Amino acid sequence: MALTVQQLQLNLDAVTQAIGGPTLKVRFPDGREVTYRSTDELLKAKATIEEDIRKTSGQTGSRVRFAQHQRGDGPTGPTLDDRW
Repeated sequence: MALTVQQLQLNLDAVTQAIGGPTLKVRFPDGREVTYRSTDELLKAKATIEEDIRKTSGQTGSRVRFAQHQRGDGPTGPTLDDRW
């Protein structure tokens, strides 16, 4: 049985809350309880649920974003004259 986006979001909220908590136990809205072995497992579960939400809601692509940086002097960076 496939879960709805709303159900997946509730599961994601439960896992996210457990990540910052003192225990590795998650109680899902449907009554299930899961005890994870490590924070790494919780993070993997979170990533899996996020991917399921993207697929179920019809979104495409990955959530990975890359920071853009510019190096060097010139119009977008500092010059030696700016420091004096």
